[in-house]
Amino acid sequence: MTSTQSAIPAKFRLTVYDAAPGVTLPASGTLFVYALSGTIVLEGTGEPITLGADEGVFAPLGARITGDGAAWIYGVDAPDAPFVEGADIVRSELLRPAFDGPYLVRADRIESQAGAATPRHGHRGPGIRRLIFGRIRGEIGDSVERIDPGTAWFETGTDMVIGTNIGGSNAAFVRVMVLPSELEGGKTSFMAADAIEATKPRSVQNRLFGEVMVAG
Repeated sequence: MTSTQSAIPAKFRLTVYDAAPGVTLPASGTLFVYALSGTIVLEGTGEPITLGADEGVFAPLGARITGDGAAWIYGVDAPDAPFVEGADIVRSELLRPAFDGPYLVRADRIESQAGAATPRHGHRGPGIRRLIFGRIRGEIGDSVERIDPGTAWFETGTDMVIGTNIGGSNAAFVRVMVLPSELEGGKTSFMAADAIEATKPRSVQNRLFGEVMVAG
């Protein structure tokens, strides 16, 4: 994070959790639930919502997670909000969007084929990704890391990134970002690093789970 970014007050905290059946979601914030395996049911706030493996939804506040599967929760909250009780924190980051609200919270799924590499790029806002399967080499700003299944990583949006599928088969991750409101409707957040990078193929498939607008 640059000194300019750190000078911007934190607007949100984005946290990804592991959650098993029995967890009750808090009554505030914006919560996205992804079913990693089995069946996940969100109960207690009207008609139950059932998710099969590899499905996700922005969840009703206060819902209780039941079923027989494993879930990931992504929570966008105030910086000082309590964490989700009974869920295990995997990664948590303060977000300092360099744009005004209202803010768009987007959840989607990105998949790539073996050997595919993205152009060097950034995004219109910050977010956390978590790998479902496969293996990726992430070049994020000045760092390079190997990303294995279950690993969560943070991208500021302003740091330039190259993601390369190094696992020998498809790789996929779930991503939740905070974006400018004008991107509502699935408009791309992708920003190529320069004109040359913009000509390169992106080599990914995107599945949009949903979007929620959050007041500034």
